[in-house]
Amino acid sequence: MTAVSGEPRQARRVLKRQDVGAADQLARAFEIPHAMARVLSARGYSDEGSCREFLRPAPDSLHDPFEMAGMGAAVERLAASSRKGGRVVVFGDYDCDGVGAVAILLVVLRRLGADARPFIPHRLRDGYGLQAETIERAVAEHDPEGIVTVDCGITALEPITWATGRGLWVVVTDHHLPAMALPNGAVLVDPKLPGCRYPFKELCGAGIAWKVAEALLVSEGERVGIGERERRAWLGSLAKLAAVSTVADMVPLIGENRVLTSWGLTGLADPRSPGLAALMRRASIPAGRPPTTAEVAFRIAPRLNAAGRIDHAYAALELLTTTERDRAEELASNLERANLERREIQERVVDAVRRRLETSFDPVRDALVAEAGTPGEGWHRGVLGIAASKVAAEVRRPVLLVSLGEETAAGSARSWGTTPLFERLAPVARRHATHFGGHAKALGLTLPAGSWGAFREEARAHFAFERHDEEWVETFEVDADLAPGELDGTLAKALEAMEPHGIGNPRPAFLLKGLRWDGRGRPVGEKGLRVSFSSPPSPPSPSVTLDAVGWKLAERPRSGREGTYDVVANVTTDPFTRRPSLTVLMLERSA
Repeated sequence: MTAVSGEPRQARRVLKRQDVGAADQLARAFEIPHAMARVLSARGYSDEGSCREFLRPAPDSLHDPFEMAGMGAAVERLAASSRKGGRVVVFGDYDCDGVGAVAILLVVLRRLGADARPFIPHRLRDGYGLQAETIERAVAEHDPEGIVTVDCGITALEPITWATGRGLWVVVTDHHLPAMALPNGAVLVDPKLPGCRYPFKELCGAGIAWKVAEALLVSEGERVGIGERERRAWLGSLAKLAAVSTVADMVPLIGENRVLTSWGLTGLADPRSPGLAALMRRASIPAGRPPTTAEVAFRIAPRLNAAGRIDHAYAALELLTTTERDRAEELASNLERANLERREIQERVVDAVRRRLETSFDPVRDALVAEAGTPGEGWHRGVLGIAASKVAAEVRRPVLLVSLGEETAAGSARSWGTTPLFERLAPVARRHATHFGGHAKALGLTLPAGSWGAFREEARAHFAFERHDEEWVETFEVDADLAPGELDGTLAKALEAMEPHGIGNPRPAFLLKGLRWDGRGRPVGEKGLRVSFSSPPSPPSPSVTLDAVGWKLAERPRSGREGTYDVVANVTTDPFTRRPSLTVLMLERSA
């Protein structure tokens, strides 16, 4: 995968528009460093009201769940079944978002009196979402009077018609975009439905389930002895599940997502759930402080997802809902083993792809990497998505990986840069695939095994024809310039108020110009270096030495390191020295 001459530019920086006047006002009003105020104004929080709402996310600011289209009818239907102890199937997806959503509604419906039963498809045997075969099996296994979906169902026209045609009621709760046609005969709850006036559209599946739970507790809580104070406690507890799912599903951490995530992560400092407590111990997250979004994304979520990737997601669901400490420890241990197995299988797939690409990948020619392996070679379908994501980051191209069986080929793709993956692949997939779904960043597909060769060549040719090299340039949005003298412990501490960070609210990126690097550094991690930059003296201010970590700096040839650079970096606190530090995102020689 060595780059060759002619490879397109890999990174660029874009400085956001600055409003110095607004920053001055915010710095005075909130008594925060001016550098932080510049970041807030650059991100659109340019008045005191929006800034206060962002910096102090409060549960009281959440919208009324009954503003969401279909919510009233959904609550009426679910409450009616709960009052008489009716059997309800909660049908969800096998990823962290789907499992968290199932857990939320399962717990609340049972507390309200329903005989609620979970049903989660098997990733390999059933595939994704609400399909005819899976809904028929769910009905055959549980004989319910109704079905409520979470994180799926908004495009499942035929399966829902099948269910309602047999006298079952169906409530669909989903956060995905609906198709042109909507399911008939079902109550639909999805803020992205045409005409829905709900103010926030970016909740994940578990976020929607949390809003349904909130509406149910408001409507039915007193009937089962849950007053206003107890309701808030319930919602705070359920927010922990919603927070984990929100981070894992990579929805924008703004608006209600920011509120729910902040509320939930704060609660995880002291998780009362035996399952969450055991899971956090396994993930080496210390008790007594909220986990960071990075810890959720890279330690908690992978363990929950491992169950559905390697076998069945029911193990993760039981962990989230069990009240028994010993059982929680056993389940957490099982998930730990499943996650280790997932990582081993994933790395074998990634290594196999790397070996192929060492001799076959040409960054000038190739606009799509598409590779296949057999289950016998260890190409487990459950890990192909994350393996594709890792390879995409290395080759800086969209990547499609497929497990090639005797009859079918099934796989996952991940994009790189701004390539609209679903839109770009759709014309070819529609000619070959039996199942095809996803979005701009990720997708999954299934096709006849015999079609793989023709599909691969057509897909590669189509991506080459539609090639736009600028799509692959990694863009770093710079929030503000930063003078070296502004980097201190006060700024690093103040910036913590902008957490939790994630999609839509990344860590602030600063631009520091004209920093000198002597080329030396201490190794950290696989490719990182711990280095020191020095700023040029600016009388009467002397030169300043700045500590920094660059996780890819070791890739630079030693002979070409020394020089003066413009540095794009996050401001953090070094976990060992407790001093303010830079995390390098982009290094570019000063003009």
